[in-house]
Formats: sequence, C-alpha cells, structure tokens
Amino acid sequence: MTGPQPPTVTRAKTMQVTPTGTDRYRFTARLTDSSENGNYPGGAITIHDFGLEGEAEGPDLTLVSLDVHAYSHPYADCPFVIPATQRLIGQPLMSGWRRAVIGQGAGAAGCTHVNTLLIGLAELSTMVYFLKINPSVPYAKETLADGRWTEAALQVSPGLAGVCHGLAPEGRALTAAREQIARKAASAG
Repeated sequence: MTGPQPPTVTRAKTMQVTPTGTDRYRFTARLTDSSENGNYPGGAITIHDFGLEGEAEGPDLTLVSLDVHAYSHPYADCPFVIPATQRLIGQPLMSGWRRAVIGQGAGAAGCTHVNTLLIGLAELSTMVYFLKINPSVPYAKETLADGRWTEAALQVSPGLAGVCHGLAPEGRALTAAREQIARKAASAG
C-alpha cells in the first residue's frame, strides 16, 4: 500500500516560430507552472500561465511587435508589468537582448515568469536558422553525418562554428562540413 504522493511542480515552456515573409517571423511562446498533490482543493492547480506573441524581422531579428498575456497568476498585481514590455519593441534579439529584458523589468519592476519568456526569445535565432536551412537541405541522419546540413547552416550563419559542443571547431559536424566544402570545390575546379 502506498501513501499519499508528494507534491510536484511542473514547468512547461513552448515556442513556435512561423515565417511570414522574407526575413520576418511570427512567434508565440507560453510558460505554465502547475502543481499536483499539494495543499489545495482538487489536487491540481495552475500557478502561473503567461504567454506572448509577436513578430521579429531582419538579420538581427529586431522585435517589431509584442503582446504579453497573463492567463493565470497568484497576485492581482502580476499583470501590471505587461505595459513596460512594450519598451522592448525595436530591440534586436541577436545582441544585447538579455540586457534589454533585464533593464526593462528587473526586480519589483518586472516578473520573473514574463522575463523568462522574454529572455527565451533569443532562442528564436536557432529556430529561424532551421527554417532557413531546411528548404535547401533536408534534415536527416544522412545530411547531418555527411556534412551537407552543417555546410548549409554555415552558409546561413558563418558564426555558428564553436557556439556549442556539437559545433566545436574540431568536432565531427564541422569536420564533415569542411570535407563537404572541399568535395564541392574539387568537383567545381
């Protein structure tokens, strides 16, 4: 026989990115904290549920629109931070984004949950790279292994080399991409 289950808290965070034109992208993001088996009626609650949507454009993914939504929150004053987020419009997501987010909503001037969602918008760049690469090279085990995918990724963003362990300068992915580039050069010459 098992006793009562201990309480749990779960955070779910999602983001979806859709191209809407040349170098323009629409995004939606959501952060939901929920809890089960705690000291509350019904056995499960939603603690925080915030969402945002907007658009970014250009090579620096400059924020051109932003709407923040507070669906569920513990305190009546939580949504009062939302208007300040409009000051982020015009900021590039590719550089200085974290500093801009913290600058507009640090401490009692902001909300850690809204800031977490906003800071996460910097991840849009990785998703946009995927959307830019995929039409030219299918994303598959074969194209990853033989370097075609990474070669195409470097054409989209040469600065990707060294940004993570998988793209380490002497790692397998970049070595395969360099070999792919050399094969193309040899067949063209």
